[in-house]
Amino acid sequence: MIEVEKLSFNYPGEVPALRDLCVSIHQGERVAIIGPNGSGKSTFARCLNGLLLPSSGTVTIDNHSTTDPATIYDIRRRLSLVFQNPDDQLVSTTVESEIAFGLENLGVAQPEMVEQVEATIANFHLERYRHSPPHLLSGGEKQRLAIAACVALQPRYLVLDEPTALLDPVGRREILALLQGLHAQGVTPIHITQDPNEAVLADRVLVMNNGNVVMDGSPAAIFAQWSQLEPIGLGAPFPVSLAAALAARGVDLDLPNYPSMEDIECSLAALSSRTSGASGDSVKEVAQAETLTAQTPKLSLRDLNFSYETPSGAAAEALVEVNVDIGAKSAVAVIGPSGSGKTTLAQHLNGLLRPNRGHISLDGRDIWSFKDQSLVRSQVGLVFQFPELQLFAETLEEDVSFGPRNMGCDEPMTKRHVREALDLVGLPVDRYGSRSPLSLSGGERRRAAIAGVLAMQPQVLVLDEPTAGLDPHSALVLVNILTHLRESGRTLVLISHDMDLVAQLATHVVVMRDGGIVLSGSARDVMADRDFERLSSLEAPSSVSLMRELQRRGCSVPVDLISQDEVVAYFAARHGDPEEKD
Repeated sequence: MIEVEKLSFNYPGEVPALRDLCVSIHQGERVAIIGPNGSGKSTFARCLNGLLLPSSGTVTIDNHSTTDPATIYDIRRRLSLVFQNPDDQLVSTTVESEIAFGLENLGVAQPEMVEQVEATIANFHLERYRHSPPHLLSGGEKQRLAIAACVALQPRYLVLDEPTALLDPVGRREILALLQGLHAQGVTPIHITQDPNEAVLADRVLVMNNGNVVMDGSPAAIFAQWSQLEPIGLGAPFPVSLAAALAARGVDLDLPNYPSMEDIECSLAALSSRTSGASGDSVKEVAQAETLTAQTPKLSLRDLNFSYETPSGAAAEALVEVNVDIGAKSAVAVIGPSGSGKTTLAQHLNGLLRPNRGHISLDGRDIWSFKDQSLVRSQVGLVFQFPELQLFAETLEEDVSFGPRNMGCDEPMTKRHVREALDLVGLPVDRYGSRSPLSLSGGERRRAAIAGVLAMQPQVLVLDEPTAGLDPHSALVLVNILTHLRESGRTLVLISHDMDLVAQLATHVVVMRDGGIVLSGSARDVMADRDFERLSSLEAPSSVSLMRELQRRGCSVPVDLISQDEVVAYFAARHGDPEEKD
């Protein structure tokens, strides 16, 4: 078992990350750890295998102390850790050698090693990437490889820090199914996640806040106490949050404290059947239909093609005949399965990559006709998938100042832009300006990276997986920031696997697959399209799936409600408390 006694850990010059934490995890348990950004989850994970040593207290794995140099090798054979950012643990030149790396270090015999590598490649569907360098993989593919390399070691305990944050729904289901299979084989998975729908699959949920475990129990026991989770910035599974929102609007469904999706569907179906003449073929009763006005595009992509060179010298097509217009002041979501070309497309928008063929126009002018590419990048800002990749200065104020200074802003103007940008993202310079960017939590780093781009006053902001790894409160803060930016005239391009986020924020959606565009249009038209799942290999928003199920049960309800707010508004208008309706 894993035993943690009064564990405390302090980063140099920072507030304590862990405070007298006590917990025991028995072999065979399925454990999920949830908590707001900055609560100490990742620090705790690194303490479990001795990457970080306690400032005080003890951590023992099967009676082996992490502070004993003689046992640390044995601890790491028993407990494998998958980092939040896969780039932090990928070291080899090919996918195949990456999986073999750990086995070689364990001294596994060659025949057994080959067999284990082959089985792992097959289980994680990495055959096509066998000889590819890991750095050329997409973010989701890198995450899958990092997990595969750890699983190949056949550990007794497997600690995973946000392992599905960058994966598409197919990849997420595969990883979750794999964890269930590993558990059946005797592995103890310890899954750090921000997704409550993943946490409910565990036997036990630990809730962390301010460096300690504040709740510990079964998923049903934890999420039934929704009122205690919300104040610390955590979310609940869709059925629980929907039930709470409906109850707040006076819609009484007589549900248990911890309702399942089946409970919600049955109750809403019964409620809908009692309403005569209720029609719901269109969402116009709830939300004003989107108007797609013809306008001059802010960005226009025509016949865009791009290929990466493989180690063998052959060309691997990443973009194929991409044509899309991005209207001014719109919020366009680019979605699709891992490896579909989304990040490659994003890196073309401000000239980080140059197409093999085709054109990209900014306000009607080809971006490669600018003599100074910095002019393009000052207008089209890019926030990377991993924000720490663009944070490099010793202090946050210095980091955010870098862009404006490079653009030739004088010092007073630079300071003004920096202060405005940091205020906008909720990291005021007086409080955060002197801190190291790398000392910030995951959510704070994401906002810091956005501030560094906003300080250059771009007209277009491109964000690659902006909410990956963020707790619900941090994600909501970011959504509010992005909504404000669009309302103030900025154009947003979002890359995301979070369909509920896309439904909430995007005005238009572009679906990519195998480097091309397979579906595009208004967010509502695309996400409520009957062929959405088939064409995108993604899952429709939870609200769309719910309304489709109600219609399948014979209810006359609209099928193009794409957000929880719209679902709540629809049922509250028909079945809610009259005072709540007003």
